[in-house]
Amino acid sequence: MKTLKIATIATAITLVIVALCGVATAELYPQTARVVILNEAEDLVTVETFNGHLFTFEGCEDYAVDDCVSLIMEDNGTDLVYDDAVIMARYSAWDLTNWYRGE
Repeated sequence: MKTLKIATIATAITLVIVALCGVATAELYPQTARVVILNEAEDLVTVETFNGHLFTFEGCEDYAVDDCVSLIMEDNGTDLVYDDAVIMARYSAWDLTNWYRGE
């Protein structure tokens, strides 16, 4: 009886692991963006990518508007850009003086 119980639990755990592995996994990708808004009260940085998508991450102490930021993004396992998330952000010394501003 004890062996049957252990086998049942092991089978259930295996099925859960197999089911989780079958779920679409998120992909990471690099992105470059420009700082457009600093919300120091909430410690949030909003950045804009070259094609106009806006993303927000925490930690505005070392950033200024128009700084260039190198990002590692996660696509959340979807084709939509709007639900992507910033995983890592680092200041980049790249000069964005010719960055399109939509003006």
